[in-house]
Amino acid sequence: MSEGEFRELLAKMDAKLKDIDSTSAKLFDRSNRAMTFLPPGLSDMLHDALVKLRDLMAKFFTEVAKVLLNPGWPPGLFSTGSEWTSSVGGPMSSLSTKLSPDQLRVDNFWKGPAADAYAKILPTQQKAVEAIKQATDIIDTNLTKAAWGIIALWLGIIAAVVAYLLELSAEAAAAATVVGAPPAAAAAGVSTAKVIGLVVGLIVVFATYVGLLVDSMTTMRQTLHANGPFPDGNWPKSTASEFNDGSLSDGDNTDWRYDNHD
Repeated sequence: MSEGEFRELLAKMDAKLKDIDSTSAKLFDRSNRAMTFLPPGLSDMLHDALVKLRDLMAKFFTEVAKVLLNPGWPPGLFSTGSEWTSSVGGPMSSLSTKLSPDQLRVDNFWKGPAADAYAKILPTQQKAVEAIKQATDIIDTNLTKAAWGIIALWLGIIAAVVAYLLELSAEAAAAATVVGAPPAAAAAGVSTAKVIGLVVGLIVVFATYVGLLVDSMTTMRQTLHANGPFPDGNWPKSTASEFNDGSLSDGDNTDWRYDNHD
C-alpha cells in the first residue's frame, strides 16, 4: 500500500466518524422531541435509552481514539524493510558467495602457515555474513508483516464503522416518528455496543499479532548474541599465532611464500 492509499484510508475513517457524529445528533434531537409527546412510561423508557446510548457512544469514540492517535505508518515499514534487504541483506548475500576458498585466489599464490590460518578463518566469517543476511531477512519480513497487520486493523475497523453507520442512520430515521423513537434509541444502543465489541476485538487481535512479531525479533536477537557466528559478540577473526606475522621474508617460519605454479 502506497502512502497516498493509506492517507485515503485514514481520510475515509475520519469522514465516517464525522457522519456518525452528525447522525447520532439527529437521533438524539428527534428522540428528545418525541419525549414531549409520549406518555410518562414511554417517555421514561426513552430517556433511559438515550442516557445509555450517550455513554456507549462516548466509549465508542474512546476506543476508536486509541487507534486514531496511533495509526501506524505502513508505507514507512514497507520502505524500511525493503531498505534492510537492498542495502544490507543483498550486499551481505553477495559477499557470502565470495568468502569461500574456491572464490578467493589468494591461497592459489601464497603458501605457508599464515596463508593456512587465513584460509581457515574464511568459513567462520562466511557464517557470520550469512547470519547478518538472515537477520536482515527477519527484519524485512517482520516489518512487512507489521505493516500489513496495521492495514488489516484499519480495514477491519473501517468495515465495522461503515456497518455501524448504516444501522445508526436507519435508527435515526425511525426516531423521526414519535412512536418509533423508543425502539430506535434502544436499537441504537445495541448497535453501538456491537461496534464497540468489534473495535476492541480487532485491537486485541492486532496486539496479539504484534506480540508474535516481537517474539520473532527477540529470538533473532538472542541468536545473534549466542556467540555462534559472532564469538563474544565480535566479528570472527583468526586466533592462530601464525596469523600474527604476515611478512614476506623476515627469516622465520611464518613467511608468506609465492607459489610458482610453473
